[in-house]
Amino acid sequence: MKLIVNGDDLGYTRGVTEGILEGYHRGILRSTTALMNSEYINESAVLTKDCKDLGIGVHLNLMLESPLTKSQTLTDPATGEFYHGRTEVWKHDPDYTEIYNEWKAQIEKFIEVFQKMPTHLDSHHSVHDATPEALAAAKRLSEEYHLPLRRYNHYQFVKEFFGSKEPQQLINILEQYKDTDIEIMAHPAFADLDLYRKSSLCFPRVQELAVLCSEEINNYVNTHQIELVHYHGNEEQL
Repeated sequence: MKLIVNGDDLGYTRGVTEGILEGYHRGILRSTTALMNSEYINESAVLTKDCKDLGIGVHLNLMLESPLTKSQTLTDPATGEFYHGRTEVWKHDPDYTEIYNEWKAQIEKFIEVFQKMPTHLDSHHSVHDATPEALAAAKRLSEEYHLPLRRYNHYQFVKEFFGSKEPQQLINILEQYKDTDIEIMAHPAFADLDLYRKSSLCFPRVQELAVLCSEEINNYVNTHQIELVHYHGNEEQL
């Protein structure tokens, strides 16, 4: 069994980045995806530079903070930021060419900041396949950059870990999928003040981190010969 544990939201806050690194150094996390319009993304690139077997992809975003491109349909005119909330952008008849251009800009910024190709693509709150048109844009970019796309590749996507508090909950998932190569979505973090102010998902991230770093989980993975991996995509150094 091959297992990808992906820490979403790299760069969202310093505490999120530190939590993802804790999950990598002390736990079973070997993959993450970066929010490329975050103010902390350059710091995150520096902090992850020596993590040689940590795969880093792009967390395509239409919801948090400000876009990297100019657009007419993706932002709240009152703030200049993305519309907030899981469904808000879809209520404003978004231009899918603008979505494609924004996501492409996020990938290009990754290449510039991290000085390598990303390993894969996924998205914040699953906007990459929230509509057929969004999925078409995401698949187009996946093909252009030769990158795996969450839910549309060999690894079966598993979301049941979300909000887990106990190691046994993760062990149950691993036993359920023991004959399958899977990707588990996770949101490990340390709950800093910035995260507390920004996100309703704050303390559950700490609980997930505790599970990923627990002795029970590390022992289970070792004794059951589970291979910890990440997406390899097209990640040559530049």
